[in-house]
Amino acid sequence: MKSRYISFALILTIIGFATGCAGDDFKAKPDISHAKKKELPETEMLYTFLEQSGNYINQKATPNTIAPYEVYANLKRWHVIDTRPHDDYVAGHIDGAVNVQLPDLIDYMKNKIEAGVFEKIIFVCHSGQKAGYAVSALRLLGYGNTYSMKWGMSSWDKNLAAEKWTKNSQSSYVSKLETTANSRAPKGEYPTVKTGKTLGYDILEARATEILKNSDFLVKIEDVMGDPTKYYIINYWKTEDYAKGHLTGAIVYPPKESFTRNTLLNTLPTNKPILVYCNTGHHAAYVVAYLRILGYDAYSLSYGANAFMQSLLKESGHAFGPEQIKNFPLIQGESPSLVPTGGTETESNEHVLPEKSPTPSKVTVKKEESGGC
Repeated sequence: MKSRYISFALILTIIGFATGCAGDDFKAKPDISHAKKKELPETEMLYTFLEQSGNYINQKATPNTIAPYEVYANLKRWHVIDTRPHDDYVAGHIDGAVNVQLPDLIDYMKNKIEAGVFEKIIFVCHSGQKAGYAVSALRLLGYGNTYSMKWGMSSWDKNLAAEKWTKNSQSSYVSKLETTANSRAPKGEYPTVKTGKTLGYDILEARATEILKNSDFLVKIEDVMGDPTKYYIINYWKTEDYAKGHLTGAIVYPPKESFTRNTLLNTLPTNKPILVYCNTGHHAAYVVAYLRILGYDAYSLSYGANAFMQSLLKESGHAFGPEQIKNFPLIQGESPSLVPTGGTETESNEHVLPEKSPTPSKVTVKKEESGGC
């Protein structure tokens, strides 16, 4: 397996980003030269490597989420990785999904499978946030065929939705939103990165390994409202949406443009926890993984703005509701019964649903169901 992975890794490094996945705008090619630049500190090497690799976190296609309809239609081709606790996986999982915990992901991708066999590798969790966190780290490492399933397992089964998304979506804090703009922190220093590595990719892999081992990045709204000043709160929305209402003290950082060294990255504090929120928490999870790799003490608001202003998100289509719950089948037990074979995704947008689904037997997937936050 190891020798096969080495061959795959070489291919992935050379052409993985260039070819990308269908519909992705991220086509960067990492610098794979092994020229050691001992004169540069690790922080500089890491930042430069990420910038030369395509500035992933600010790309148009980020976050790389995918609709549950598409996952269900391609179970025989795509590889599904369930990152939930093992007991939850055993109680009910997607057919063919394997259970891998976040600390084990890099080893799994490098040594347990040939990742390039699959057109898409789908990550799922309870809400879609931990899966997004994982995919962000893996995309930075060159795994351009990885995606997180939007809304997580709550979009797959109504009972799982009731335990997670439905239970945690509320509008209790709408009256406490503010509309005045808050100023960003002054420009300062970047966090110091120390891994002991001497190559850009090796530094990145060491940092990604570390943040996947420490994946406790979700913060509940009650914790934030108890003391908003505890965090440097980032509202990851467009400026016009921010002006309509945001959490007390939140500061707007427009998506897909804010976190580079020539924009606003050095306005983030290194001496205070950073809390990022978007509408659903999906996009924020990708950003938080990126910031943590850079050394920031970053967190994501659990369930995003749905946790405090869900009623105001319905018009924009970012509110979780019954229409997101598909009621696809679940498999119980320790092991998957379906073994994906890899290959090409379905060419048609016509997806056959389970007989017991409350929706029509055939559905045309709306393009906007994938992507976005």
